[in-house]
Amino acid sequence: MKHAGKVFFLLAPAWLTGCPRQELSLPRQQGYVQGQWSPTQQGTAPTQSQWSPTPQGTTPPPAYTPPGQWIPPAPSAPAPAPWWQPQPGAFPLPFPFPSQGQAPQLPPIPTPFTPDLGQRCVNIVNDYRASQRLPPLQRWWQSETCAGGQARDAAASGQPHGSFGRCAEQGQNVCPAWAGPADRMIAPCIQSMWNEGPGADFAQHGHYINLSSARFTRVSCGFYTAPTGQVWLVQDFQ
Repeated sequence: MKHAGKVFFLLAPAWLTGCPRQELSLPRQQGYVQGQWSPTQQGTAPTQSQWSPTPQGTTPPPAYTPPGQWIPPAPSAPAPAPWWQPQPGAFPLPFPFPSQGQAPQLPPIPTPFTPDLGQRCVNIVNDYRASQRLPPLQRWWQSETCAGGQARDAAASGQPHGSFGRCAEQGQNVCPAWAGPADRMIAPCIQSMWNEGPGADFAQHGHYINLSSARFTRVSCGFYTAPTGQVWLVQDFQ
């Protein structure tokens, strides 16, 4: 058909033109069964016509979660305890485990034992003086031989202070005829002197006065063991 110099084409349906009819069909998904639920596109909810009950014994489909909805995370297992902390039910430790911020309690350290009798004697004297915040006395090496002679003569005469002043000492304490051996009688002898305590009566408190005197700066200790096993100890102060 021509009109005003232009050509127009008219389209007619196929049944009018006598052309054979063709049907369009969608390709079936692999594994799809009529009446069974199939996954929908992401972000769309399944409609009533698309859902059918799941046969018994099959895994149900995952729960639908609308886009943008927050899902709380699954609770995680508690973190394991540090390796330095004892685990519940573990074998007991051979020592008490201190808690945080707490130091283990240790027993007091006694005066270390030394086979040197003269030094051990001086150490014990200074331990008692330290309890009264008094300065320690120095070991008077030069007078130890003289002090030992005084202890021997005292044992022979039975007079504890029979040779006082011979070694140029200004004070003297004597432990007469104590049960030996010498390394075991030093501490209890000096303790008995310290237990006299302070006082004005020198006859009752003289040993304590000499041990705690601030005017002395050194001390020597002399020992003598009698044939009977008894030990005499002389302390000379200067």
